[in-house]
Amino acid sequence: MGSLQYACTFVILTLFISGCMPRSIEEDEPFLVKPKYTSYKELNALLDGIAQNYPDLAKSYSIGESVAGRQLLVLEITQDVKNVHPGRPAFKYVANMHGDESLGRQLVIYLTQYLLGNYGKDERVTRLVNTTDIHLMPSLNPDGFAESKVGCESQSKYVGRNNEAGVDLNRDFPDQFDKHQSNTEEYLYKDRQPETRALIKWVLGKQFVLSGNLHGGALVASYPYDDSVTGAECCEESISPDNKVFKQLANSFASRHADMRRGNACPPDNFTDGLVNGAYWYGVKGGMQDFNYIHSNCFEVTFELSCCKYPGPEKLPGLWAMNKEPLLAYIEQTHIGVKGFVVDEDGEPIKEAKISVEGIDHTVKTTKLGEYWRLVAPGEYTITAAAQGYTSAPSVTVTVPVNQTETVTTNFTLRRQPRSIEEHKRTQRDIDGISEPDFVHHNYLKMEAYLRDLSEKYPDITNLTSIGQSVEGRELYVLEVTRNPGKHIPGKPEFKYVANMHGNEVVGRELLLLLAKYLCQQYVAGDERVQRLLNTTRIHLMPSMNPDGYERSLVGDYSSTKGRSNAHNVDLNRNFPDQYGFTKDNRIPEPETAAVMKWSQSIPFALSANLHGGALVANYPYDGNPEMHSGNENPSPDNDFFVHLAHLYSDVHHKMHLERPCKDMPNERFPGGITNGAKWYVLAGGMQDWNYLHTSDMELTLELGCRKFPPASDLPTYWEDNREALLQYIEQVHKGVYGFVHSHIGHALSDAMISVSGRRHVVRSGPDGDFWRLLLPGTYNVTATRDGYETITEEITVPENGSVSFNFTLMADDPQHWSSAYDFRVLDNVINTRYHTPLELYEMLSELENKYPDIAEFRSGDSLTTATFHQLKMTDQVGSPEETKFHVAIVSSFYGSQPLGQEMVLNFARHVATAYTIGEPIHQKLLQTTVLHFIPNLDILYEKVLKQMNDTNKCEIELLEEEFGDSLYNFITKKDLNPLSNYTREKAFIDMLTAEKYDLVLELASGTEDVAYPDLSRVLYKKFAQRYQDYRSPSNKYECTSSNINVVHGNLIDLLRERYDTPVISVGLSCCKMPVDQDIAGVWRNNLMGIMKFVELTRTGVVGYIKNEQGAPMRQAVVSLQTSIGTHRVAVSSNMAHYRALLPPGDYRVLIQCHNYREQMLTWRIIDGILKQKDIILLRENAESLPGGQYPELQITDKDPNTIYITGWIMDHDSQQLSNAQLKVFTLSSIKPISTNISDEVGRFVLSLPKKYADKEIIVSASVDGYITKQKHIRTNSEDNVTPNILLKLEKDDDVLGMPRLLFVMLAGVVGVAVVTLAAWCFSCRQKARESRREYLFAPLPSDDKRPLCEDNNYEIVRKPYYDVEELPPSETDSEDEIVLLRSDREWRTVDQE
Repeated sequence: MGSLQYACTFVILTLFISGCMPRSIEEDEPFLVKPKYTSYKELNALLDGIAQNYPDLAKSYSIGESVAGRQLLVLEITQDVKNVHPGRPAFKYVANMHGDESLGRQLVIYLTQYLLGNYGKDERVTRLVNTTDIHLMPSLNPDGFAESKVGCESQSKYVGRNNEAGVDLNRDFPDQFDKHQSNTEEYLYKDRQPETRALIKWVLGKQFVLSGNLHGGALVASYPYDDSVTGAECCEESISPDNKVFKQLANSFASRHADMRRGNACPPDNFTDGLVNGAYWYGVKGGMQDFNYIHSNCFEVTFELSCCKYPGPEKLPGLWAMNKEPLLAYIEQTHIGVKGFVVDEDGEPIKEAKISVEGIDHTVKTTKLGEYWRLVAPGEYTITAAAQGYTSAPSVTVTVPVNQTETVTTNFTLRRQPRSIEEHKRTQRDIDGISEPDFVHHNYLKMEAYLRDLSEKYPDITNLTSIGQSVEGRELYVLEVTRNPGKHIPGKPEFKYVANMHGNEVVGRELLLLLAKYLCQQYVAGDERVQRLLNTTRIHLMPSMNPDGYERSLVGDYSSTKGRSNAHNVDLNRNFPDQYGFTKDNRIPEPETAAVMKWSQSIPFALSANLHGGALVANYPYDGNPEMHSGNENPSPDNDFFVHLAHLYSDVHHKMHLERPCKDMPNERFPGGITNGAKWYVLAGGMQDWNYLHTSDMELTLELGCRKFPPASDLPTYWEDNREALLQYIEQVHKGVYGFVHSHIGHALSDAMISVSGRRHVVRSGPDGDFWRLLLPGTYNVTATRDGYETITEEITVPENGSVSFNFTLMADDPQHWSSAYDFRVLDNVINTRYHTPLELYEMLSELENKYPDIAEFRSGDSLTTATFHQLKMTDQVGSPEETKFHVAIVSSFYGSQPLGQEMVLNFARHVATAYTIGEPIHQKLLQTTVLHFIPNLDILYEKVLKQMNDTNKCEIELLEEEFGDSLYNFITKKDLNPLSNYTREKAFIDMLTAEKYDLVLELASGTEDVAYPDLSRVLYKKFAQRYQDYRSPSNKYECTSSNINVVHGNLIDLLRERYDTPVISVGLSCCKMPVDQDIAGVWRNNLMGIMKFVELTRTGVVGYIKNEQGAPMRQAVVSLQTSIGTHRVAVSSNMAHYRALLPPGDYRVLIQCHNYREQMLTWRIIDGILKQKDIILLRENAESLPGGQYPELQITDKDPNTIYITGWIMDHDSQQLSNAQLKVFTLSSIKPISTNISDEVGRFVLSLPKKYADKEIIVSASVDGYITKQKHIRTNSEDNVTPNILLKLEKDDDVLGMPRLLFVMLAGVVGVAVVTLAAWCFSCRQKARESRREYLFAPLPSDDKRPLCEDNNYEIVRKPYYDVEELPPSETDSEDEIVLLRSDREWRTVDQE
């Protein structure tokens, strides 16, 4: 036994020692002799030395600089490094993008030395270097590394992790799910860190095949996607099209890493086989690995190499040994899959040819040498190559073997697309239009050739352009047909047709090609109607918005969805921004959508149509409704004109007006061949609604036939059915009012807003001041508005012939005149405006209290909340009870970078106070029913922003420090908490919301002109937000940008509503966050009416008391509004049970509930401008009446300032008062009461405690004979010395078995304990008895042992009659059977067990 133990120990030690010894001499690893981390300076010298020592194998270069100016160094390693090698794939490792994750940095440095040191010695290394272009970047974040320290976790405030500017580089890349994403250089590079920009440029310039991103802090291989379309924080896989090969790549590393493949080496992480989908682990928006895959040919996996981010240098040899094999094996994966060249018929390389694999929605492109590499997992694949201007090569089927050792080679040869230069002879038959050969289907290449031919043939009336590219790189062509094409002619209206938005709905595509040819030919042929149309209208024809989808579609398709969506499988008619919020389909605009939006906003279109298929109907806005319920009609403000347009097309169409249903929908009939979109079926993200809401364009959706992709033989019929309707629809662009907007000195005024009384919709004048407002014949009040000019309204009559010209001349405005008319001549609001410091703001608000003491109270220290947030409270008879009044807070922005709101808070306070004092009835009534809370300074960073003011606009301020809005959100959600912050301001804000219970909060933000509201209660609050928008005057002075959009802000608004029942409506005052001082007056003028109409919402709703039959307040009652998207609770006050509900006009179902009382369901009809009083009486369940009534609270006289008081009632379960109840107060840790008292004859009580127990948690105990004693934990008031309204309800102590319930419970408990104790004692006794009965086995003494028991000189009494083997070794004659070893009690065993 002992020998075996020694042998095992020796083997283990041998293995351990061998693992720690230097590598064999075949592997050159001298860098491990004295392990340490290489500094930035040492790295520079090392890479320069390597390049000099290995000139044919290594080249050192930099891709850019860090924030602090450090070089972003890369070492390229390959055989014959100075030359380009066609067909040799490029690989890269990028490490240390988080500066404190330093292991990967050092391992890459070791890898450079290992590869070069073993080149020519090790066959595997030599093969890798000869066949792979390897690029090794030790550190993407050298600044962060310089600040990092050895340790397993990040330092405070993530010092070292982030770059010098405090930005996490792995959150700074373009994200595929960013709703603003595009392929423009501005999007890719703008506002990104220098390290990020450098790496993006490197990746896009050098077409890498495979890459590894080395991190630390865990042990796992994480593969794309890191982000998801839902934006989930974790636990939701986001699978890329190449998920299979990504898992293979990740496994090639993890399976060779002894710790990583276990998956649980870094508790509590537990990854199956050491692999994880990035988004499933945790979502990363703006990560580098997703960027590589989406924007280049490069496949990248992220490897977390160690549980410890920055392990000690002494551990580096062992970690290198652990990671060396995985690092090499992963580089070898560059050679899996398929590779080859794409050339033309002359053998010349074709760059940017797309390599597609059937069934995998991801393409790679050829390099400028025509080479490509397509990583795929083992299997059989169909591969195609295509390039613009070339015919697609035949598909090739390739088989990638299991355990692939070299890349499968497949080359493609593409032929140039022939271009026809021959003119077909025109016959008499096609002099008036289209000939028979034109009625064919045109794929992308044919369509492109068709349009180019028209453009070349009719250069005087056509202009062919592309507004962008599809996902797969196809051009989005637009053919302009007009006299003098190529530019906007002042006074000439712009019109557009867009077709083939759904790729498999092709009729519109072919009709626009036919229409283009028809217009050109007829114009040249002298057709007066067509000539008049082209001379007076600029017509834009877009045959295909979705060319990628078309290429996937099938001829003969009747109603399928194959090819409907774009190449990203996104329905483009669900992808536009929607007035009712984002959906999963429109959070990220597709390239096609973004291109159309940009195009539509760059040209002043007045009318358009969107051509679809699958039905036969003219569909008009809106396509959605607030409830998103199909069948609920939702007309737009211009419904009459839209209905006119729809009827015109339907009536002129040969069949549409006949209301014939499609065969697959026999019951679907459209009266008159028209329908409101939402009444047919709702959709969010549609193009026609977006055009109407975001441009001056009015658009219909025309469904042109039941069959989506009819055979070409049907096209002549479609052309005949639609030709006249298409022409007459274009002519409608000349209906209504048109003209110019000029200043009084004759300058054209662009972006002037033209509105019509009674229609909440504006159009804007174009760059030349021209406008078109489409209207039916009639008389209208038309208003022209522009910043800096007096608004003018004129009565205009549109004649029966359809159009009238009218020009507006605007005069420069006068601030004093405006102030007298609208602002009660508060000149400080419009003259010499400037930004005030917080102290100046507080001083001015305090002056309002001094000036208007009856309505204003400045609070700046009466509590912790007001000490943090100074504020002005304004109401009629300030200081009187406010329980029955609405509480509306008007606050500045949550973000210090948006200081404009603070000035509006001050201005509105002056406005209301002045109006009330001079007796203005609206404002007086407002303050009689409402308490206005003016809170001007939420974010203390405002002072820093103010210091940046230098008489220039600060429209896109970005602060390096965390602003209050983001900090508040993080504090509430407990995410990304700053360990150095105590969050005093955030806690005070939450306490303020809890204490004040605002009915509505108006946040005055800037940087946008949009309005945000809680999405959870959008049915209510969207109408409140719309109220503001209807009355504010939009401004053209600044352009709103997407960079000012803050997702966290929207989440914060939802969170405040959900957690604290506080509805916040955030209104954007101006597109500029911080306009110059003199522009503050203009912002005030544009927003005053909106703010005033918003606070006037307190005049619309329902208020009242909730009582029982005896008049007692039902404080625990719950009032719930039943809405289409859920339940909305209305607060009930804790004193008199008063409720107040601010509601927009409409009908509401209301449920009132209270424990032990019958619930009631009521219907409220809310009328605008009327505040209804509705008291609610609740009846008790199973009882007609309840004795008692409303009980006044016990008043405390002669309060001692050094004493705090607790008051309340003692009642039974039936709400009957209990007199003479014994009250005791205990601390949480004491058993001796610190205060006692008894209740009076109506159950009221008061308890007094020393002041030191203020804001402490205590226990109040109440006992009455015949009732069960009740204890309640309460926290004493921190702001007042009285803690009121403590209610304790006691239950009767019923008898059990003739004994009081409490006595019975106590006795039963004692008996139970006794039984358990007795059982335990019995069990213990039995165990002792069993242990005392052991079996002893004895053997006789050896026969030759004749020593006496006691010798004379030995006084020790020997108690052992037999000897122990340890004391006397056996003699040679003894047998093993005669020996007994006396051992410890635990080792006794019977002979049989031996």
